[in-house]
Amino acid sequence: MDIQKYIDEYINWLRKEISVTKIGEYYEINTPFLDTDNDYLQFYVKIDKDEIFFTDDGNTINKLEMTGFNFTQNRKKQLMGILEQYGVNLSQKELTLKAPAENFPQKKHAFVQCLIHVTDMYMTARSKTTSFFLDDIQSFFADNDIFCMENVQFTGKSGFSHNYDFAIQRSRVMPERLCLAINNPTKTSASNALFAWSDTRPSRKQGSQLIVFLNDTTNTISSGVEEGFSNYDVNSIRWSERENKENIDLLAS
Repeated sequence: MDIQKYIDEYINWLRKEISVTKIGEYYEINTPFLDTDNDYLQFYVKIDKDEIFFTDDGNTINKLEMTGFNFTQNRKKQLMGILEQYGVNLSQKELTLKAPAENFPQKKHAFVQCLIHVTDMYMTARSKTTSFFLDDIQSFFADNDIFCMENVQFTGKSGFSHNYDFAIQRSRVMPERLCLAINNPTKTSASNALFAWSDTRPSRKQGSQLIVFLNDTTNTISSGVEEGFSNYDVNSIRWSERENKENIDLLAS
């Protein structure tokens, strides 16, 4: 399988799906990624001499609150962790990022990743559990003596930085395994994960694998998501099937 062909097709599709509109001193950028209302994620960019300024105009958090999402202390802590991860600031309800104009590609990528991750917090509002999906995975790892590093970041072939929730070191019988927790398994979140992995994979040791955890206990896995991961040789684990022997062996070996 010519993996580069699929990567090129994805990048070409992404380029076609992004639209830009000039509004006053700002540029409105619409992406193909979806928010809580199934609207395309959009944000605004202003160029001022050698600096560039990104803002979501408060849309991300306002839409979360309109769904009934309640920012508890734990969720506020989770939000701040996401923002810190991507270098994004919070002003009232507005998410912003300022950077040198020469860093536009990397910072635009980081800002979009941040908006997607904050938007994904909406799915926790539909769950009656008291912890986040990541907390559940951490407990699962601890119960099964699966030792890993948490919240790791790698630079991909493009120069973009990509975050992974867990990294399991290689052993005598298994290669390095990077893990992503996908709380809302939609085609958008799957495409985002595949782009990150396609960019990261060439810079990792040969044989490195990606494992994605799909939350199917409180959310529905969108049609085609698991097939898409399989096409890219990515191992997907349904959360409801995490205790299956083959899944434990994949993680703990």
